[in-house]
Order: sequence, then structure tokens, then C-alpha cells
Amino acid sequence: MKKNILYSMLITGIILLNGCMADMRTALIKNEGITSENVAKGKAILDSAWKKHGFENLSKHKTYAFKATDTWRGLMGRMGKPWPEAESNVSFKFEVGTFNSQVTFLDGKREGISAGLQNWKYYEIEPGKGAEFIDVNKKINFALPAYHYFFEMVDRLKTASIISYAGEKEFRGEKYDLIICTWGSAEPHMEDDQYVAWINQKTGMMEYSEYTLRDNYLKIPGYKAFYGAIEMKDFRNIMGVMVPHEQIVYLNGVKKKEKRHVHKLRVTDFKFDSFDLKDLYPNSEDRVSGANIK
Repeated sequence: MKKNILYSMLITGIILLNGCMADMRTALIKNEGITSENVAKGKAILDSAWKKHGFENLSKHKTYAFKATDTWRGLMGRMGKPWPEAESNVSFKFEVGTFNSQVTFLDGKREGISAGLQNWKYYEIEPGKGAEFIDVNKKINFALPAYHYFFEMVDRLKTASIISYAGEKEFRGEKYDLIICTWGSAEPHMEDDQYVAWINQKTGMMEYSEYTLRDNYLKIPGYKAFYGAIEMKDFRNIMGVMVPHEQIVYLNGVKKKEKRHVHKLRVTDFKFDSFDLKDLYPNSEDRVSGANIK
């Protein structure tokens, strides 16, 4: 009964939100707009964070791979999970700076099967067989680029056409500089997402980021009004790059209590250049890189 009530409340809320669009602009940006002073300050802080994360070393590598335990919880977690199970052991392969990627299921209903994107074309590989390019699996087609983006987020946000200081915030006893990053226009619009990077004033690292969800596979009424947030922690230095080995995702902003998350990714065995790039190009005739998509 409680689940039914909660589900009804959720659907009612979604309907009420229909037509609204999440807006990551802070009060400072709404009041002052994008000023030259705030642009300069924002770019300087983001550039410093980029260096703190070691992203000047990222371009030295072509690929990276890792294993992970991926857990989705709660009603929204069950709706949003891209894999068959709410908790899955998976391995990922990514090409740096692109969205060419691959996931392999290490347990569960699809154990041994791999799914991937080559230049935005979806394929699956069953054990002992070659890649088969098939109709898109909408969940995996959304998830792979999102996971890919999170690991390279500061590097990719640095290329945004709009970067501006957006104020500061105190959270869980730490102070953060907020940097808004987007494309096209600072105002919310459907073509581009907005991001707010939270840069720790002491460490200079991006520990949180809030972001809109303009494009997702849950095309339910009101989805445009929802936004996400990611917490990055357990950073480890892998060949000069600070890699977050725990990523925690929240719905509609970070929460003071971590247990209110909807998704948690725990990473192990992270390695650069540990596999042949050909693995991500099962169609050898389609070698045009699917690179540099914001």
C-alpha cells in the first residue's frame, strides 16, 4: 500500500512539473548575468581544478578500463537503472575524448554479454560470437555516454562556450566555489545541458556537480524539470590523473545524507591503455571517431 501511495504521489508530482524546465543558474547569475569579471574568475578556477585533477595527462592515453559494482536503489533507481539488475558487477572500456565505449556484464541475467557504442551505433556481443549492430537499447545508449562523461567531466566542461563564476556554497562543513558551464545560452533551453561544478576551496578539486537532464530515456511527463547531481570521492592517482573510485548520484541536487542517493558506482582495477583500441571498433570500416561531443 505504501509503495502504491508513493508511486501515485510521484506521478502526480511529475504531471504538475510538466512544462517546467530545470534551471541550474544560481541567484548570482540570475541577478548579475554573465559578466566579464565572473567569466574570468570562473575560467581561472575551473582551469586550476583541471590541473589539480591531472587532466593535462589524460591526452597521453588512448583508452581506459575498469571493473565496477553498480547499485541502483529506491523507486527512481528501479525506473532509471540501465542494467537488468539493481546491483550489477560490470566492466567498462572507454576511448578517451570520445563516446566510443563498451560494457560487459560479469554476473546476472546477461552475464558474459557485452554492449557498446561505436560512433553512436549500438551493438551487442555474445560469448563466442562477433558484434551484431542492432536496434538501440535506449537505456544502455543513454548510460554509456553518461558514465563516460562523468570520468572526464572537468576536462569536457573546460570546453564549454559559457563558463562563469556562480557564487559559493557551504556544504557538509566545506566551502565550494560554484562554476556554471553550458553552451549556446545561459538560460535553460532543450538543446544543451547546464552544469554547476562545485570546486572545493581547500583542495581545488571538483567534488560535486549538478546537471540538467535534457535528453534521457525516461520520456515521462515533466522529465525536463528533474536534474541530477554527482558526488565524486575516493580519488586515486592513476598515472598522474586523479580518478574518483566512488561516484554517487542524487536526484534533484546533492543531499546531506549520502543514503538518499539513487545510484552508486564503486570502481576497481582502473587502468589506462590496457586493451587494444580495436576492441571499441568492431566495425573496422567505420573508423571515423565519435569524438569531442560536449
